[in-house]
Amino acid sequence: MAADNHHHDVPAMDYAEHDKTFDLFAGLIKWGTVGSIGITLLAGAATNTISWLFAIVVAVLMTAIVAKFF
Repeated sequence: MAADNHHHDVPAMDYAEHDKTFDLFAGLIKWGTVGSIGITLLAGAATNTISWLFAIVVAVLMTAIVAKFF
């Protein structure tokens, strides 16, 4: 069995599909982080640890910055 060397034709790498998968992964990480920070801000505002105005302003600014630059 070890001497049975089958040489199969291996197709070339599908780099376009790899790029799409990486872009999806990066987008999920980016927006997941924004969502997690947003939920944390809203939880802080709901428990009166921080003000509602501060939480909303920071969440909106953070979302705008990430959408524009990343």
